[in-house]
Amino acid sequence: MPRSWSSSRALTGAMVAATALAQAPGFRVAYTVRVFARSGGHTRFVAAGSVSGPEATELRLSVRTDTAVLEGIVGATSDEDTVALTGAFVTRRRAGHSRRGLPIWEEEAYRRAVRVPWGRSVRLYPFGPGSEGADAVWLTLVATRAYVGGETSPEESYETADSSVAIAVEAVLPPRRAQVRMMLVRGDSTSAPEVLDLAVDGPSSRVRFVLGRGAARALDVRLARGSAVPTLADSVLDLDVDRVCLRVTDPASAVPASTVCGRLNTVAHRLPVSARDTLVAVFAWPVAR
Repeated sequence: MPRSWSSSRALTGAMVAATALAQAPGFRVAYTVRVFARSGGHTRFVAAGSVSGPEATELRLSVRTDTAVLEGIVGATSDEDTVALTGAFVTRRRAGHSRRGLPIWEEEAYRRAVRVPWGRSVRLYPFGPGSEGADAVWLTLVATRAYVGGETSPEESYETADSSVAIAVEAVLPPRRAQVRMMLVRGDSTSAPEVLDLAVDGPSSRVRFVLGRGAARALDVRLARGSAVPTLADSVLDLDVDRVCLRVTDPASAVPASTVCGRLNTVAHRLPVSARDTLVAVFAWPVAR
């Protein structure tokens, strides 16, 4: 089934904010997406989501129905008056059932691009437009940008009106820095938290963790870009673009560095650094500058 992405002037009320000019630091961009569905000749609003962030922020979206799934990532490059929206998508569609009654899925990857003026709505048919009057699901996007003073973190918002089509949106921004909160755990003892603001692919820093009864241990830590197992979705959607990895080395040992990876959120990641010590790390966006 063909898919299409076209410019639409009729849906100017739909809002999606796009990515800022790479050569224009200080611009903040936002993506907003609205989802509509047509069934039985009636069109209804399904959901809306919006993400915003500085410079290279992209929109990762997911659309799911009972028989199909779309995963996509949308970015933008622009000149003064227009923006080029580029999307990479992976579609899974139920193709039938096996002899044992298990669902069979078809998977496909593709890319789409369109150039429009800032603020112009574009329409995306994730599962094909279908024939005239047939059931269909589509999304509308609008790209905008605004100047801000200083650097800020990505933000997301979401609303839904119909559970028949599930949608999720996420702001994706390759981090240049990250705040890393670390604690060392040894048995029943836990060190005080150590918080560092580290640059991705920057130099290593030595951290001294103090445990109970005067025990202490020093570790060298360095922040690197994340990596993922290269699957179809990873290669098309760049799923590790907003991940970072903490490489940990014991300066008193010849053991190779250990690594723990994660996204910039509130999830704690545990990394055994010896038979008795475990490093707990949380990655977060640094304080706005």
